[in-house]
Amino acid sequence: MPTYRLLIEYDGTEFGGWQVQAGGRTVQGVLLATLRELTGERQLDLQGAGRTDAGVHALGQVASLRCRRTLDPARLARELERELPPDVVVLEVRQAPKGFHARHDALARAYRYQIARRRSAFGKRTTWWIAGELDVEAMARGAAAFVGRHDFHPFARRAKEAESTLVEVEALEVAAVGDFVLLRLVASHFLWNQVRRMVGTLVAIGRGEARPDDVSQWLSGAARPPLLAAPAAALFLEAVRYPDEPWELPALAPIGVPWVRGIPAKC
Repeated sequence: MPTYRLLIEYDGTEFGGWQVQAGGRTVQGVLLATLRELTGERQLDLQGAGRTDAGVHALGQVASLRCRRTLDPARLARELERELPPDVVVLEVRQAPKGFHARHDALARAYRYQIARRRSAFGKRTTWWIAGELDVEAMARGAAAFVGRHDFHPFARRAKEAESTLVEVEALEVAAVGDFVLLRLVASHFLWNQVRRMVGTLVAIGRGEARPDDVSQWLSGAARPPLLAAPAAALFLEAVRYPDEPWELPALAPIGVPWVRGIPAKC
């Protein structure tokens, strides 16, 4: 069966997540329905690299599509552009090697999170507004303690359902950009709710409710981390890395909200 690779962007606001659910609107469900109409095939296999939760967005979700017939990638991309709803865009369609699987073959996923330090009329869909001061340097010190291979059982909402709670975190950046605090998390994979709970603990550190040194205590199980999970609306699946492919992420900058470079936050 031919296999194709799709690069997908979506606004997750009106979706119940990536994965097909009974009675709910999902990204995978919308894509499958459109692809079935365009190809005339009912038994399509569409797998995403990241199973994003309800409300989470994607800048670079990758999906593998397997079907019985040979497709013209350029033509399929044009047809998808015409038929898909405005909150889902397939940026690229290309032939993939036989057996390519978007989730199983991925080496790493990068997620981006946006915290706004001022209220914005445009920010509700894409940022978490936090009033008051945040100690960004303390957040960065706490973030550094997450890097490495750790058991993230305390940060997973359904840890018992995971085959393993060991996760290799490659990088966790924290940057102040104008009125925003931006975070980038890169790891082999993430457990359900792990990213949002990690962000929530870093915000607790930024508010002075916890210390950067507490991260090691949370990871070891010596203390329980704050249960605050950051809102889904500010989270983006940014990119997915695969073997033998270039990997370069852009400098962090706000997405989907107006901002002015270099202007200090108004707290």
